[in-house]
Amino acid sequence: MDDRMHKPRPDGRGGYMLLSPRQKYSRVFCSEEELEIATQFRQFVDAELMPYRHDIEGGWHRDAALAKQTIHRLYAKLIDFGVGRAILPTRFGGDGLSPIVRQMINEELSRADIGLATKVGKLHWAVSVMVAAGRDDLLEELAPRIVGDEVWTACFAITEPAGGANVEDPALAYRTLKTVATKEGDEYVIRGHKLWPGPAGPAENFRSEHMTGHLGYWVVAITDPAGGDDSAGLFYVPSDTEGLSFSKPYEKMGFSYTEANTDIWFNDVRIPSRYRIDTKPGQGSELIKGYVIGLGRLAGAARLTGLSEAVLETCMDWTQDRIIAGKPMRERSLFAASLGEMWRSIEVSRQYYLSVTAQAMSPEVYGQPWEAQMKAKFSAARSFAGDSAQMVTNRAMQLMGSAGYAYESHIEKYMRDYKIVQMWLGGAERDRLDMAQGLFGPFSWAEQTR
Repeated sequence: MDDRMHKPRPDGRGGYMLLSPRQKYSRVFCSEEELEIATQFRQFVDAELMPYRHDIEGGWHRDAALAKQTIHRLYAKLIDFGVGRAILPTRFGGDGLSPIVRQMINEELSRADIGLATKVGKLHWAVSVMVAAGRDDLLEELAPRIVGDEVWTACFAITEPAGGANVEDPALAYRTLKTVATKEGDEYVIRGHKLWPGPAGPAENFRSEHMTGHLGYWVVAITDPAGGDDSAGLFYVPSDTEGLSFSKPYEKMGFSYTEANTDIWFNDVRIPSRYRIDTKPGQGSELIKGYVIGLGRLAGAARLTGLSEAVLETCMDWTQDRIIAGKPMRERSLFAASLGEMWRSIEVSRQYYLSVTAQAMSPEVYGQPWEAQMKAKFSAARSFAGDSAQMVTNRAMQLMGSAGYAYESHIEKYMRDYKIVQMWLGGAERDRLDMAQGLFGPFSWAEQTR
């Protein structure tokens, strides 16, 4: 196996300066202290994660035991490094790092494995919606597990059999959702069926020498079978709650083991009423549109950008070592121009997602995350980053030829992995519809759905 495929990527000191944190993360968006955090995290990723990229999916032969052991071990290292508590407010024992740092973590971690970055992101996602809802009581309850020595994962359950992107379509106003939470005394009883949540499965699947367990599921549901914005809610369901049942994990093109996506059936699942995260009329819809979907797309943009950078780094190394008529391939003008175009797309993707992140931090100026103009920007960030990842992975494989096509190069894995991030939370087509609705106002086909 070619050793150059596994060496740590250059950090800008004697390597690719334009890809170093101090060059690529603009001071317009982050402080010196935040840059130092990004630099330290990049060094951690290079040293602790990069060498095990193949093991994360169990090698070419998909050894499930190796994959699980590797994912749990690397995830535990990340938690020990402080990633889990990174965005938790300081009043709950977290580090209270800014959304900008959260996105830099997304990018740097995705250079190693975008599935592992997504696994970390689920914990951040759970924290962010509870902070946005003002649920200090739930944060106080869960914080000890997030900031302690234990290692927990988390999951969101959104999609349903009635249609993959129906939750993301504001014109439908949740009318197609069939997962219903019914209030009975001091409890909610949840009945329904979700597709694609991950990591999901029996609670014991998430216990090992490295992993403590599964924190639970943040579930999108309605309280009125007829739907409507006021009916939409977000509910916390601990992973060991009675009434949960699961399918076997899906066999997928990418994200082979990091996500463990399954069906979930909610069979009279009972939770305390305080586990409904939204507490005000309409707040559930705002959380779902703004924080689950909108900011979820923005996080996807950062991850896609990190994946694209890793592909460029790999291709840069290979084209330096590949000699054509006595000269490195990358110094031939045709190939140099192609590499430059790849970098341009990555750089624009990064500066745009950072800009939108900064705007989301000032809702009094730019609008709340659930408002149409911000959804348009979140969607533009994800769709552009997805298009960039598609171009960069294809271009790298074309430049590297059979070496890029080979498993050892990692390019084919990055190609398999980026696609689902481009498609989830409504996908590239929904991105474009939301961009249009932010540009010239809402339009609806609700009459045709009645």
